[in-house]
Amino acid sequence: MILVTGATGNVGRPLVSRLTAEGHKVRGLTRSPDRARLPDGATPVGADDLGAALEGVSAVFLNPAALRSGVGELLRLAAERGVEQVVTLSSSSVIESAMPVDPHNPIAEHHRSMEEEVEAVAATAGMRWTHLRPGMFATNTLAWAAGLRRDGVLRAAHARAQVAPIHEDDIAAVALLALTGALEARGATPALTGPASLSQADQLRLIAEATGRSLRYEEISQQEARADMIAAGTPAEIADVLLDIAAHSVDVPAQVSPGVEQLTGSPGRSFAQWARDHAEDFR
Repeated sequence: MILVTGATGNVGRPLVSRLTAEGHKVRGLTRSPDRARLPDGATPVGADDLGAALEGVSAVFLNPAALRSGVGELLRLAAERGVEQVVTLSSSSVIESAMPVDPHNPIAEHHRSMEEEVEAVAATAGMRWTHLRPGMFATNTLAWAAGLRRDGVLRAAHARAQVAPIHEDDIAAVALLALTGALEARGATPALTGPASLSQADQLRLIAEATGRSLRYEEISQQEARADMIAAGTPAEIADVLLDIAAHSVDVPAQVSPGVEQLTGSPGRSFAQWARDHAEDFR
């Protein structure tokens, strides 16, 4: 039995689909199990009953964003119930060379703390662990969708900021390998990115091609973008970090990791493919 936390999220849903397609028994942890719509072979369980969710589980996919009160209680119960393997959805922000600005930022610190907590419990309980460290998710551009659906205009700072966005299904493909023992290295920490460095303007162009729409980038100041992000619910300190990273990435090609192809044997999916897969979100 494999427990997937955040089972209805951007990575959790394709991971559950991959696991069940290969015949694995899956429990999907979600805040709304009655609306989960998981595939056959996966049982939705409520996030408020971790003890029941972990009964008989041998491996856990741990997405810290799915656990509002932190990962400590889940790890404690996992150790008590004999869970053998924990695979975390961490972040490349913990790798200092991946960060074009001060690595001691809230995003890096959050994921670094989670990794350390997992490793401490694993050392005591004898669990194996793997930290997946993806860079920017292609799904982050879904934040543009409402504005693009409304008037076809993306109002954002730093049009030439470079990233290597990764398709969520590629993260799921690597997670499946880790959860099922196909990644044999104990304590592996694969860095994962998309296959190419693209500017934000490039991403918008590819979304336009995928949707058949005429879309336009209206570049605004960092201060305007910060105000818009905060108004949309992004904490100020996170908005500052993301905008500073973007500012330092203008015309600087993003680091591209070969991790997806090395681990899965298949090239990572392009952003153009991601845009085609999500075209309806922008129409």
